[in-house]
Amino acid sequence: MFTNKGRTTETNVPALPDPVQQRRQPVGRAGIASIIANGVKITGTIDANGAELQIDGEIEGNVLGGSLTVGDTGMVKGDVVSESVTVHGRVEGSVRARKVMLARNAHVLGDIVHQSLSVEMGAVFEGQCRYLQDPLSQSGPGTPAAPQIMAGAQSSAFGGGNSVFGEPSSDDRMVSGVIVTGASS
Repeated sequence: MFTNKGRTTETNVPALPDPVQQRRQPVGRAGIASIIANGVKITGTIDANGAELQIDGEIEGNVLGGSLTVGDTGMVKGDVVSESVTVHGRVEGSVRARKVMLARNAHVLGDIVHQSLSVEMGAVFEGQCRYLQDPLSQSGPGTPAAPQIMAGAQSSAFGGGNSVFGEPSSDDRMVSGVIVTGASS
């Protein structure tokens, strides 16, 4: 407000924004998820460095992340290591996470090492699962540092095996796994 010969006049000056509102939120673990869209195919290892990752496309390679969601159209052909994994689509490889959730449309072909596992009615899981207090640690009984696949080697009575637990492989015609299905009524 200004005074002009005893009269008060107002000017239309826009208010400055509050400095607190001008600050940008740091992008990081609490930021927006990185999305690999439907129709996108990536070959190679993805290291999301602890960030949130949504996969609606196809990944051929290992995936490392803080929180991973495989969407209905998503597919991972490789191993997954993450704090939290939610599968709505398809994973062909081992999963190692503190929290694993298989939704009703999930299809997992591989072993799961977990601290918490939930499987909804209708999900398909073919493999072995193992509870560990800290599944992300690189050491400890039953926790492999990396899954091993032995090509043609006969190193045990069962023919080597390619399970992350060192168990017999499917080539030996031994079936160990669980398939959870549900009929809708």
